[in-house]
Formats: sequence, structure tokens, C-alpha cells
Amino acid sequence: MALRLVPGLCVTLLACLLSIGAQAAPQRVVSLAPFLTDMTLLLGAGDQLVGVLDDGKLAPELAQVPRVGAYQALSAESIVAQQPDLVLAWTSGNPPELLQSLRGWGIQVAQFDPQSLDEIASVTQSVGQLLGKPERTRELLQDYRQQLQALKPSADLPTPRVFIQLWNNPIYTVAGEQLLSDALHYCGGQNVFADLPGLAPQVGREGVLAANPDVIIVLARQSAVAKSWLDEWRRFPELKAVADNHLYVLPGGHLVRPTTQVVEGVAELCALVAAQR
Repeated sequence: MALRLVPGLCVTLLACLLSIGAQAAPQRVVSLAPFLTDMTLLLGAGDQLVGVLDDGKLAPELAQVPRVGAYQALSAESIVAQQPDLVLAWTSGNPPELLQSLRGWGIQVAQFDPQSLDEIASVTQSVGQLLGKPERTRELLQDYRQQLQALKPSADLPTPRVFIQLWNNPIYTVAGEQLLSDALHYCGGQNVFADLPGLAPQVGREGVLAANPDVIIVLARQSAVAKSWLDEWRRFPELKAVADNHLYVLPGGHLVRPTTQVVEGVAELCALVAAQR
């Protein structure tokens, strides 16, 4: 569609484009997802935050930034009270009715939901542009891509079949469209439940036994929890992962928050896959 030039507003097409590109970056930003809050800080735009979702793990530098609710209790009134000129939203984690209401009140809402390593880069690029941080965005993405490239294994190595466990009783795992599965594939592993729908499907213990993975990785921050989960699998010596003692724990903090810092978690995951070889 052609750009219409309105007399008195733009003399030339170049002038119009320059005017659009020169618009001031938003100075009052509300973040409705922890990963978007982290991303804003990584981009050096923390001073633009006037409201954040409280997940109980906020960075110390956000101590004075108002909280606008928690995962299941976001407050439209608290968000509007901050008079934001931009709301950074999480497509799969924020109520769509809330985001629709914010737009209806004339507030700019930008939604994101990265579920792959490539999508983290593209979302970082988009958020950096929105926040007016082009130079910092370039630096961040250059480091991110270089670190990922250094972790990439040789294509001729064996491909272990891996079961990733997110929770126990009931058992939850990761499907193929989830970030953890993409990271596992990048590390040269194969997700045994990649074909399941959704992001974090529930599976039965019988399903894991039938899949018979080469490796079992549990995501748990507490060592006692991780030990109990792995001890349950040790009751099944017929599992290849148990017979070969390929049972591992991954803290997973960075792998569940999709920012460029995910490379730290990817490095841990790649190390576990490499150890199995």
C-alpha cells in the first residue's frame, strides 16, 4: 500500500520516514512478564519501567518500581494508574481480555511469546527498537549469537533420545514447540515427546517407559526434589537411561526465562547431552 503524503506534514517521502523513525521512545513502560522485565533491564532501559508483574524474583534495582499484580492477579486499575505509553505483554501468559481492554483504553500493547532460540533474538530486536535502544540491542544480539555458535555440537555426533521432566505426580514434560525442546535440539539431543501438542503436556509413567529414553533430565532447583524424582525412575532398571546411569538434574533458571541469558542454561544442557555421548 502506498504511503499517502499529506500537504503541510511531509515535504518528501524521506522526510516522512525520518519523522516516523525519530519518534521518541516510550518513557513509561509496564511489563507484564518476568522475561520481558529481564529483557528491558538487559537492554539498559530499566529507568523506563513504571510497573512490573511481581513473580517474587525481581531484580534488586526494581525495588521502587510499582507492582501491578501477579501471574493470576493482574490489576487493570494498577496498570492504568501508572499512565503507561507502552505495555509489554506475554501472549500465552497474560489474560487476552485484559490486553484487549488496555488497547480499548488507548494504551499501546506489544505482545511477545518466544519459544525458540531464534525467536528470542527476534523478540530482543523488536523490544530494543520499541524502547529506543538500537546500539545496546546490537551488542546484546552479537554476544548472544557468538555464544550460541560456540556451543553448537558437530553434526556427526550421536543423537541421544532425551526425556525432560518438569514436574512429578502428575508428570509434565516439554513438547516440540517449547523453548526447552528447541534448546535440546540445538545441543544435539532428540526430545522423545516432541510430537505431543501444546507446550508442557502431561504424560504417564507408562508413556515414559514405552519411549525408553537414553537420558532423563529433571528440571528442579532444589536438590532434594530432584533426587526424589530421579529415585522414582531408578525403580525401573529396564529403562536405558537408568541402566546406563544417564540421570541428570538441570536447575533450569535461565531456560525458563526466554532472554539472551538463556545461553547460560543452553550451555548447561549441552554439557549434559555431551556427557551422555
